[in-house]
Amino acid sequence: MLLAVVLAWAGIGAWSARPAQSSTGATQVTSYIVKPGDTLWSYASSITPKGQDVSETVDELIELNDLDSGALQAGQRIIVPNE
Repeated sequence: MLLAVVLAWAGIGAWSARPAQSSTGATQVTSYIVKPGDTLWSYASSITPKGQDVSETVDELIELNDLDSGALQAGQRIIVPNE
C-alpha cells in the first residue's frame, strides 16, 4: 500500500512540474582573447571589483567556459561576465 502511495505521489509530481527559475537572472557576458602570460587567476584579479573575492570570479570563469582546469592558452577565447 505504501508503495502505491509513493508511486502515485511521484506521478503527480511529474505532471505538475514547473520549469526551474533563477532569481539571479541571466549573466551578461562578453569575450576575451587570452594573451601570452595570462593565467586564470591573473585575469580574474584584473576583472574582480575591489573588495570582492577573486576566487569567486575564478569559479565563475571556470563554470562559464566549462573548463576542466584553470590553465589558459594564448589565443584562447573565453566568455567573461560584463563588469
